[in-house]
Amino acid sequence: MTLYVILFIIALCGGMAISVSVFGTGSKRKKLFKEIYFSIEETEDKIGVFYTKGGDYSATLKIENPVVQYCANVDSYYSYANLFNALVQTLGEGYALHKQDVFCMQKFTPERGEKREYLSDSYFNYFEGRPYTEICTYLTITQEAKKGRFNQYDEKKWNDFLIKLRKVLDQLTDNGVQAAYLNKKEAVEFVDRYFAMNFKPGKYSMTNFKADEECIYMGDRKFKIFSLVDVDNVALPRMVRPYTEIVVNNTSMPVDFMAHIASIPQAETVVYNQIIYIPGQKRELAALDKKKNRHASMPDPSNQIAVEDIIQVQDVIARENKMLVYTHFNLMVCCPVTTDMQKPTNHLENTFSRVGIHLSRRAYNQMELFVNSFPGNCFQMNSDYDRFLTIADAAMCMMYKESTKCSEDSALKVYYTDRQGVPVAIDISGKEGKVKMTDNSNFFCLGPSGSGKSFHMNSVVRQLHEQGTDIVMVDTGNSYEGLCEYLGGKYISYTKERPITMNPFRINREELNVEKMEFLKNMVLLIWKGAQGEVSEKEEKLVNMIISEYYDVYFNGFKGYTGEQQQDVIRNIKADMHNRMDEGEEERNRRERIREIVQWKKMFEDVSVEEIEAAKAGNPSLKVQNIMQLESGLTLDEINQSADEIYKNEKERRILDGIVTRINTIERQRLEMKVTSLSFNSFYEYVMQRIPDICWENTIEFDFSSFRFMMKDFYRGGIHEKTLNEEFDGTLFDEKFIVFEIDSIKGHKLLFPLVTLIIMDVFQQKMYIKKNRKALIIEEAWKAIASPLMAEYIQYLFKTARKHWASVGVVTQEIQDIVDSPVVKQAIINNSDVVILLDQSKFKERYGEIKAILGLTDVEVKKIFTINRLENKEGRSFFREVYIRRGTVGDVFGVEESRECYMTYTTERAEKDALKLYKKEIGGTIQEALEAYCRDWNRSGIEKALEFAQLVHKHGKVLNLPCTEQSIR
Repeated sequence: MTLYVILFIIALCGGMAISVSVFGTGSKRKKLFKEIYFSIEETEDKIGVFYTKGGDYSATLKIENPVVQYCANVDSYYSYANLFNALVQTLGEGYALHKQDVFCMQKFTPERGEKREYLSDSYFNYFEGRPYTEICTYLTITQEAKKGRFNQYDEKKWNDFLIKLRKVLDQLTDNGVQAAYLNKKEAVEFVDRYFAMNFKPGKYSMTNFKADEECIYMGDRKFKIFSLVDVDNVALPRMVRPYTEIVVNNTSMPVDFMAHIASIPQAETVVYNQIIYIPGQKRELAALDKKKNRHASMPDPSNQIAVEDIIQVQDVIARENKMLVYTHFNLMVCCPVTTDMQKPTNHLENTFSRVGIHLSRRAYNQMELFVNSFPGNCFQMNSDYDRFLTIADAAMCMMYKESTKCSEDSALKVYYTDRQGVPVAIDISGKEGKVKMTDNSNFFCLGPSGSGKSFHMNSVVRQLHEQGTDIVMVDTGNSYEGLCEYLGGKYISYTKERPITMNPFRINREELNVEKMEFLKNMVLLIWKGAQGEVSEKEEKLVNMIISEYYDVYFNGFKGYTGEQQQDVIRNIKADMHNRMDEGEEERNRRERIREIVQWKKMFEDVSVEEIEAAKAGNPSLKVQNIMQLESGLTLDEINQSADEIYKNEKERRILDGIVTRINTIERQRLEMKVTSLSFNSFYEYVMQRIPDICWENTIEFDFSSFRFMMKDFYRGGIHEKTLNEEFDGTLFDEKFIVFEIDSIKGHKLLFPLVTLIIMDVFQQKMYIKKNRKALIIEEAWKAIASPLMAEYIQYLFKTARKHWASVGVVTQEIQDIVDSPVVKQAIINNSDVVILLDQSKFKERYGEIKAILGLTDVEVKKIFTINRLENKEGRSFFREVYIRRGTVGDVFGVEESRECYMTYTTERAEKDALKLYKKEIGGTIQEALEAYCRDWNRSGIEKALEFAQLVHKHGKVLNLPCTEQSIR
């Protein structure tokens, strides 16, 4: 027991000794820490307010810097600087803005408690523990109290303070900055975390402090405070701007002027303090004028330069209404206690010197800087050696303005990595998140061979499928075979023995709509004319008519022509026959009628045979003419006119008799025609009978022989008779994941586009009937239907999909596909609000065409050419980057997956066969094969997937490698 007492006394004395060594006596310690705050209270609006012992009061906003790293937009940096200029003007004299950007090294931790599917679980496990830098930003607004012996409450100043708080919040939110004031509990925690220099999630604790001229020690950590400017030798660049530039892939990229502070080597936590003090402008201008006069009174070169500088500043202030402010900037760099602080020091000195700033070498007052940088305590900074005077614009340039990409609040989450390599969830549709970016979720994906298009799409569709999306894919390269097998989907390959067959004509009455008619019309025209064939308006209308009649007969039957229909046919044919009669034919018929009248009158007893023949020839003699006139009481002209009318009436009667006879025949035939079942065969039989009659009824010409010849291949006995006559596989409607592999017919000019078209019809059935999210993704097969013939249908499909919670996407690798095809631009790109671009370096020399077609801005092009070009590959496995634009918002993300996901997606034949060997040897599911394969791969110590696959093939069996220390690591 005595021993315990002795040890306790020793520990107590040791603690007291350390405390005194750090803070001196109790009064000194009290002065340093306990007298910072009087209290922290909360207003009626739930705003936590810091009351310092000096009488100042402050409130802190947690904000998110609106400029996303690598946004490539110079204007966004200027906008943020201008916003803070406006805040300074709003606050006015007697206020200070204290901005604290906290850079905290974190390790990625996936959310727990959520049950995930195997590949998703492997994905998050893969990233668990990955280091990244989290950026949190706090903005403290402080009102300075008048310094005196006693601090008195001033209601007017307090009300002014509350009004300014609301104005600042409104200005931030109006400019798109996410901001909210800390309440009392949050404010207390913020101060405590600052004191502990611990901003990591979870518990935190205080420890003993020890300060010297170089560092402050805190248990197993230490931090050093770097004052950015030595007031005795203000070493700043003559001209500053809110950003600087780096070169990426031979393209200049704007980054924050202070961007380098986000990546200080060996730093666990960095706090960048940026303090702006707002003095009385008249007072400072008068002091500046006095300083100018003082320098002018001593005529030497250095003083003359100072005078010129002051005059220039005064001129800018007067002309542009700029403000003078006092500023202080310091960096707190916290590292493990064993760290050699010379390394981060050298890094900072080198990087700051590149932008024209030289760090102060006189920051010996480490503890004083630390205490005075507490939120709300900034007015304790020494006005003689901790603050310097400058124009507000220049001060804002030195503020940190960037933030990292964060996960989006959305019901649909597809995970990528940010440019640090940390998973972030985005709403790839652009329309299901809290912030709506698009009107439709159709997408267009472009990337050259080897850029990772299929790998990327595998990742996307896997995540869409896990979130209840029905997927239909059209592929030409076995890119999705592995994923389809893993998900237990339907993988359908086109072979000669087992072609992809359907019966697109078999529909019920409810499906008989404009959309279905449009699809069938395009399919018939495709068979007849080919994908690139030109179709006249007349031909298109006739095909529409015959399809409509076909279904009307099936569902309703033919009841015969109505009176109105008969009259319409008669009018059509009569008008056509009249138009085809020329003047010579009219004249010959008129003469014939004269001869008939002459014979009819029986007036030829006194007329010779020669005169009768002459009359028949149209040259009646005078005698014959006189007889005709006497008998009829008409002149010769009147007789001729009467003959014309008789002829006309007779012709009308004969035409009408012929038309009615033909109509009756057609009507009788149509009444006998029946459509008992729906298929291409019955459609073919129907149209072969009806088209000639339709052509007669509408007096049109039609290339019936060509039509019949091309359609015959798909009819009974033809080489493609099964393609359009097999019953639809009803299970496909309920399948959640379907891949149609049609690589074997990609060279067939007719089958390739036709099969693609009928596959799209499968998707349409899902789209119209199913209530969940649907997606149709067409890889290179889309080129088969990107023709003028199909343009209207494709455009219709893209426009309609958004109305049925569906999206349509096309994926291509050839630049010519979008440059040369008007169909792609008009029907696909113009109706795709989501654009996905992979590495575009191969297209860089001619990117102007793509830029124009896709409507890309210069800012977006800069982002695109940073794909796979940043120095962000250290500590990461192989990954690819991709640019995704949703509406007008575009960002670059990383596609990085676990080994389990990689082996599911891979298209490398050796790797796929090695996995199949494992599955065969184990005799289990694909998941069990993946688990065993990746376990051995991890234990092998081999990094490259192909090398491990070759090792598997060399042994020809499951390796079952033992666990080693290396594999555990």
